[in-house]
Amino acid sequence: MGETKSAFLSEEEQKKIEIFFKKILDAFHIKIFVYKMLILPSQQIALHRIRRIIKNSAPLTKNISGKKIVFHPIDARYGLHAYIEGGIAKALQVRGHEVKMLICGGTLKTCPGHFTIKKPRNTWYCENCISFSRKFYETVGLPYVTYGDYTTKEEIESITKKVNKMSMKECRSLVHKDVEVGFHAFTSADRYFIGAIIEEEQYNSVFRSELITAIISTDVAEKILADEKPDIMVNSHGCYSTWGSFSELFLKKDIRVCIWGGGGHKKDTLIFERHDIADCYTRYYKEARKKRPLDKNEEEELKSFLDDRMTGVGGDTSLYGFSTDKTNDLKKMFDIDKYKKTYVLFSNLPWDVSLLKTNKGFKDVYEWVSYTIELFKEKPNLQLVIKIHPSEKVYESEKTVMDYINEKFDSLPKNIKIIPPTSDINPYSLLPFIDVGIVYNGTIGLEMAIKNIPVVATGIAPYSEKGFTYDISTKKEYSDVLFGDIPTLPNQVDLAKSFAHFYFIKSLIPRSFIYCNSFLDLGWNIKSLEDFKEGKNKHLDNICNYILYGGIYQDW
Repeated sequence: MGETKSAFLSEEEQKKIEIFFKKILDAFHIKIFVYKMLILPSQQIALHRIRRIIKNSAPLTKNISGKKIVFHPIDARYGLHAYIEGGIAKALQVRGHEVKMLICGGTLKTCPGHFTIKKPRNTWYCENCISFSRKFYETVGLPYVTYGDYTTKEEIESITKKVNKMSMKECRSLVHKDVEVGFHAFTSADRYFIGAIIEEEQYNSVFRSELITAIISTDVAEKILADEKPDIMVNSHGCYSTWGSFSELFLKKDIRVCIWGGGGHKKDTLIFERHDIADCYTRYYKEARKKRPLDKNEEEELKSFLDDRMTGVGGDTSLYGFSTDKTNDLKKMFDIDKYKKTYVLFSNLPWDVSLLKTNKGFKDVYEWVSYTIELFKEKPNLQLVIKIHPSEKVYESEKTVMDYINEKFDSLPKNIKIIPPTSDINPYSLLPFIDVGIVYNGTIGLEMAIKNIPVVATGIAPYSEKGFTYDISTKKEYSDVLFGDIPTLPNQVDLAKSFAHFYFIKSLIPRSFIYCNSFLDLGWNIKSLEDFKEGKNKHLDNICNYILYGGIYQDW
């Protein structure tokens, strides 16, 4: 069962329509009606399909030498996430390993990564998750436990009282059972507010709630370890009050933790250990590739991917609605010929958890942007263009970098121009005019390096210290590099291409065991559980083998 596409609408147009109707639903508060009318029947159809698969399958045989694996989805509501994680778990079970799923089951009062200030906790969302997750796992034959099986109402009340008596300083720095629960609560609270500037009391209230969740998660993790004695834990995140606390405790107990996520850069793919991708590349480049440069086929494979990405055809860039910009129009718009050099700064989502522990020369994205503007105010013969990340629009940031600039600076000189997140200007159409690219740690830094543009990176990026970017550690170094002689680096393009092929091609595993025609039509791309056995799907084999044995999964 493959993916189908509309013959009349592009993927971008379909996405815009989905967003439009979603806003309509939010505005008129009719989610519960839609939930009952559309999602519930779709869930029943989905469960029926799974029953048919189970009926077509032979009984499972247990492998007494198999490994014990705990999956920690927490949220297993109807959707792609449940099918991906459930599919991997079922494949491992079919291959003779003992798996168990751990879900919230309604115990936790926060849901990091899902609830935000714009979309706070609501009954219909939680009820969908609680109901479907139980039915789903029972139907597919995956054993599960809930947070409620490992904690009591009295224990939660005791934790709540303790947290509410603590000062905020104590909350932020709290370490519970050797786990930095205060830090994990901080990541969740920041994600919840998506950049909003709110009253201190409101922030503290959400922070305390996330801290309670982090402590509960740590306690549950400890009990799971004692009861299940797992060899491996699988998480879809390594951060936030739930996944982050769990991962940290398991790692400190020397239990293997595998962290997966959606590929993002390429549709219908998965990635493992995104947080550790720099070290993964070093191992891959030295041990698997033996430092071998890309061959002709790999060059063409990378070029095809980048061509699609830079035109917004596939992956995350397809969400931004980029226009097809004409070179002459852009040249005139930005007065390219008027200035000695044109520098383009590409900002990040300042509240994105991926920025945590990546600060180097600056304390955060805001300080970096502000400092850069101040530098260029004194350089009227040099042009600075600041491209605000389009994700600020897609993810509906409460306060964007554009808002910050407007608040901090009453006016800007003519040599400094801002492209707002709502602009449809394709950032890749700017590349021919860029003399120097400036990034914090964004992916476009890698893409500019491939185009032979000198790149100054001010934060810790996945591609830092790989030989094709100017990696900055101090403000003075930043200024000296920007306004000094800044040629492209030796072998810059080849080194950047090598990393890009690893990052965009080898690290992204196709999730070919899933079909997803729409939110209302998704499931496992199999006829029987026999199709989950080893040797039936090379991509699923790669995923399962990496979870079980580690190694360099990109060597495929």
